[in-house]
Amino acid sequence: MEILQQCLTQISPAWYQSNSNELVSFGIFFVAMWLIAIVIDATLQKIQQEG
Repeated sequence: MEILQQCLTQISPAWYQSNSNELVSFGIFFVAMWLIAIVIDATLQKIQQEG
């Protein structure tokens, strides 16, 4: 969680410089990566339970 906060702190100044279009694109990309991570995590847990 601390690593995430450090990343956000570093990214924040860039957000103010970028236009809203880039911000939306980044947001969609971030959410997509997050959803993929959840699916992978759930899949791994299912595999471990079956094994």
